[in-house]
Amino acid sequence: MFCYTRFAKIVDMTNQHTCRALAIHCIDFRFQKFLQDYLEGRFPHSYDRVAVAGGVKNLPLEQCEVSIRLHSPKTIALFQHEDCGAYGGSGQFTDSQAEQELQKQELQKAEQALKDKFPGIAVEKFFVSFSGEIIAS
Repeated sequence: MFCYTRFAKIVDMTNQHTCRALAIHCIDFRFQKFLQDYLEGRFPHSYDRVAVAGGVKNLPLEQCEVSIRLHSPKTIALFQHEDCGAYGGSGQFTDSQAEQELQKQELQKAEQALKDKFPGIAVEKFFVSFSGEIIAS
C-alpha cells in the first residue's frame, strides 16, 4: 500500500503498523484543511484521525481503543474549534473568550477521561480558530 503526499511523493506504508498520534476533532468541514496541514507537519504520514460532531463533546472512546490496540499511538491530539454547532455556535457565548474558556474546559475533561482510560499516553489539547491558528490549550 502506498501513501500519496501533497507533494506527489510516494511513501510505502506496507510495513507501517504503528503511528505517532491519534487525532480527535469535529466533523466541521471549515477546519479540515487547517487540521490536515497541522497533522502532516507534526506527525507526517503517522496518525489516525477520528472525526465526530462536537469533537470531544462525544468522546469516541471505542475508536480510541481500536487505534491504540491496532496502531499504538504515543500521543492523542484533541482539537476543538470556534463556532462549533454542537455547542450552539459562537452566538451562544457572550464573547470569544467565553467560548474558548468552555472549549478549554471540555478539552480538560476529555484529557482526564483519556488519561484515566489509557495511562501512559500523552494528551495534547488545541483550539482552532477561523483564521487557521491552532492554539495549545
